[in-house]
Amino acid sequence: MVYFNILLCNNNSGDNMFKISKYKDSNVKLCIRLPESIDNTLRKIAIKENMSFNNVLVSCIKYSLDNMDLSLYENVELDEKMCKKNNK
Repeated sequence: MVYFNILLCNNNSGDNMFKISKYKDSNVKLCIRLPESIDNTLRKIAIKENMSFNNVLVSCIKYSLDNMDLSLYENVELDEKMCKKNNK
């Protein structure tokens, strides 16, 4: 994992830092729609940090999930049809 100096959220102890990482196991293809302002911001970060747009986006999503209470979703069942459809 490679860390870059992008800090979006940091408390005094430095515990809650956002870091863009290189992901080698991103293998699920999907199509998403983003507001233009978010797309532009992510692309600027990718250019500045010499990273792929995908790595920036995955890093943002991972950071969000790591900082959420996911216990509300533990018992949610994934629909097999939907999972297969999204992985084509």
